[in-house]
Amino acid sequence: MKIKWSGKRTLVALVLLGGVGLLYVQGADQRREQGRDGAPASSETSACRMVSTADGVRVRSAPAIDPANVVDELAAGEEADASIEVRNNFRKLDEGRWASEDFLRPLDGTTC
Repeated sequence: MKIKWSGKRTLVALVLLGGVGLLYVQGADQRREQGRDGAPASSETSACRMVSTADGVRVRSAPAIDPANVVDELAAGEEADASIEVRNNFRKLDEGRWASEDFLRPLDGTTC
């Protein structure tokens, strides 16, 4: 099959190739930002890991003491990824998950 390459077809082909190239570059940037396993590679989460220093540490949906916002509990020695964000003496573990700084300590070798 022979294709006649008029000026219009050449232009359309170049625009399509340029669009595909742009999408590839944007995808590569996202993969680099997320790291290999899809987890964010920023220091906000991956470099900070905490361990619970007490049994029954309440994990809350917001950084405030309220019986209605308890979503989970950590056992003594249980580890969790954490953010560098601290509000009202609560450390952000994940989206919608906060625990009191009084019952957490950073694991050795992590930066929190």
